[in-house]
Amino acid sequence: MKLGRVQKARERLGRLQLHKRLSWQSAWQVLTHFVSKHISAAKACEYLGIARSRLYQLRKRFLEKPEDQEVTKSWFYQRTEPESKLPGVIRDYLEEELKYLKEESPYFKGHFNFAVLAQQCHQRFGKRMHRNTIRRYAIREGFFNPKTDSTGKPHLRFEMGAVGMLFQHDSSPHVWLPHTQRHDVMIATIDDHSRKMVGGLLVPRDSAWHHLYVLRATLEAYGCPLAYYTDNHSIFNSQTETHTQFERALVSLGITLKFTRKAQPQAKGKIEKKFDYFQRRIPYLCERSHITSLTEANKILASEIAYYNQHHIHAETGEIPDRRWQKAIQEGRSYLKPIPEKIPMDLIFALHYSRSVKKDGTVYFAGKLWQVPNAPRYGTVTVVLKPPTPRRPHTEISVIYKGSTLAHFVLPKTPPPKSV
Repeated sequence: MKLGRVQKARERLGRLQLHKRLSWQSAWQVLTHFVSKHISAAKACEYLGIARSRLYQLRKRFLEKPEDQEVTKSWFYQRTEPESKLPGVIRDYLEEELKYLKEESPYFKGHFNFAVLAQQCHQRFGKRMHRNTIRRYAIREGFFNPKTDSTGKPHLRFEMGAVGMLFQHDSSPHVWLPHTQRHDVMIATIDDHSRKMVGGLLVPRDSAWHHLYVLRATLEAYGCPLAYYTDNHSIFNSQTETHTQFERALVSLGITLKFTRKAQPQAKGKIEKKFDYFQRRIPYLCERSHITSLTEANKILASEIAYYNQHHIHAETGEIPDRRWQKAIQEGRSYLKPIPEKIPMDLIFALHYSRSVKKDGTVYFAGKLWQVPNAPRYGTVTVVLKPPTPRRPHTEISVIYKGSTLAHFVLPKTPPPKSV
């Protein structure tokens, strides 16, 4: 019966090193027979008690050895210098950041995130490094005292087989800007198949309007998927109304809205993992740059989303999201459709409210009576509120009855909502 890889590894842990287990002359003889193809790799591994990877490392060194080099016991355990040492500019950067995290940071003092530092080195200096490289550097230089952390077994989740079959959408309140000490909200959307972040924004509060804003930006950038997947928050799933604002907009574009089962947070684990990813990065970067406005914080978020999509290797798929996205499209595995032409986007992505018309033809909305010509007395009309945006700096109110606009009001120019 063949031993499994894990069992073999466990057995090797209890063995002495090669040069202590065999005489170097015996080991050299076995290696010579293997390189000369007199014995198989399996037999050589069995005789030497090493793994195939180690065997082929020795074979490579055997073939590269100069003819005049003398073989001794030390040849089998000679340590080689690392292929590349950290450049001085990176060492200086790491020393500055590690010292800051160890002694100066008011919010992250003593909390080290080596994955973020590795990412920053790649973004700033173009050198990709594993987080453990920086961790070992921090230990060696005395910045970090390692502790043993337990890790749980990964949870296997469902996965769509094509781009655009399902977009997962959610929001996460958090202290994203540590200097403000307030809880802002990150709204995010990911493609289920590729894990690509297709929408992301930091906003001051969790509201239907902010979700509609992110929804519109996502659909205009990538097209319409088959379905959206959300939790049962009242912004998405109402127990009293026929449709929420969010669902109404999706239905208008022929997009299905699916909900998780109640009391099953693991059902939306993919997007929750993304929030965890950004919670480990955005607050630190905002704190380090002394950012206190959502406008500036969203610039950092946009940069981090771009890096994640273009460079981050996903732990489950083993692929970079952008490459997985493009691969699916090239293979014809895409369900994305363009937004239909002549669709009134400003009308769809606005807030719709049902109101009754009074006897005098007025409608009460937002604490004020609005005179609506030709409104049906005691009938029901739809009041459409369009809050200000960077593209539309004023607020508009329209009153609609059976598809016809009865009145349109433009309110005085006001600043748009923060970050929108």
